Amino acid sequence: MKNIGLTILLLIAVFSFSSCEKEEPKPNYFYSFKVNGVQKEFKANNDAGITFLEDGPNRFTLFNMVTGDNLSKNAMIMSFRNQEQIQLGLTYIMQNPIMVNGTLAPSIALVYFDENGKEYGATLLQSSNPGAADDCSFKITDFTTEGSTGEFEGVLFDLADPRPLDQRIPLLITEGKFFLPNFVSNL
Repeated sequence: MKNIGLTILLLIAVFSFSSCEKEEPKPNYFYSFKVNGVQKEFKANNDAGITFLEDGPNRFTLFNMVTGDNLSKNAMIMSFRNQEQIQLGLTYIMQNPIMVNGTLAPSIALVYFDENGKEYGATLLQSSNPGAADDCSFKITDFTTEGSTGEFEGVLFDLADPRPLDQRIPLLITEGKFFLPNFVSNL
């Protein structure tokens, strides 16, 4: 009798635990890079992701790499404009310009907010801004239903620096990597 009660109790426990719905584990979204040789690694928060927007022949891709509660600290924001679908493994370069409203513009802009919220960027097209050394690039190495994996790098400058372009001090972003969720939208 004692064994029957114990068996029934064990069966109820087994059925109780096995009937609970198991929540799918969320992928470990992240981004990492070196700033002037110093490694930075972050777990991406729920606001992070890659948004692919299409509006007729124009395509816009926004990389939002943010962590924690303050979206303007330890964050990397990159925008990319082009007219073709992004290809895996192809490196896209900022200084390959795109025509925007009749004006040549960089195809990529990269902005970094450091741990204090100071803003650095690669936003200038060198051919239109003598002395500018702004540059950045990225490539997507894998694209899945969970997200995109890729690499990036850049030569950024203090966006508030009033000095002539050729006298600004570069901030080097190297060995950048990311795994971020994908969002697709038709404008």
